[in-house]
Amino acid sequence: MFTAVEKGSPIHPTLPLYVFIDESGNLDFTGSGTDHYVLSAFLTVDPAECASRLAALKYEFLGRGLADQIPFHATQNSAGTRNRVIESLCNGHGCQVHSIYADKHLAHPSKHAPEVFYSLIGGALAKYLLKAVNPMAEPIILMFDSALSAKHRSAFIKAVKPSLNAIGRSHYIMFKPVKEDLNGQIADYYAWSLFRSLESKDDSWLKKLPGKHTTFDIFQRGHTRYW
Repeated sequence: MFTAVEKGSPIHPTLPLYVFIDESGNLDFTGSGTDHYVLSAFLTVDPAECASRLAALKYEFLGRGLADQIPFHATQNSAGTRNRVIESLCNGHGCQVHSIYADKHLAHPSKHAPEVFYSLIGGALAKYLLKAVNPMAEPIILMFDSALSAKHRSAFIKAVKPSLNAIGRSHYIMFKPVKEDLNGQIADYYAWSLFRSLESKDDSWLKKLPGKHTTFDIFQRGHTRYW
């Protein structure tokens, strides 16, 4: 089932749709790994406008000698910076955020290899997005963090392409460091906030986020804990 946290503006059906994707958590399926994994996609038809307020905040911080808080990365930012970033997040221009998450303990051992898990969660994200977004948007540009290895990138691409091909719309899949794109940093904040809510039972940051944010648990029907 889909859980809508807050209603937002619809994506325009005739403009290019930009999808910025970031993750939180890790794929270590041992006692030293995270309990959860989150993949968040920030969608917009106007990435320049959505990033403009964060760009202003970035240059304000540089002018105040706060370069250590840039790029905006929720895990590394101070609480004060997080609040300023959240205040600057776009709440219009057709913005939406859709997150897929998993309790890793419910993943069967056959799914533990990173490339297998990326294929699983990438495919789920693609299907989820196409249900949540008007499929007439064209082209669809997906941008994911370039930190993924070539093997993991290949698994992710193979997982999302069938769903994109099924709607017959042109699309591009690109990998770029999140630290180089403010919209990617927006996705980071949503992924981290949901991850913190799941991992530490602290939903205070998640509640502050603006706009439409939906979440989907890929193991919602799971009941066996494998590790």
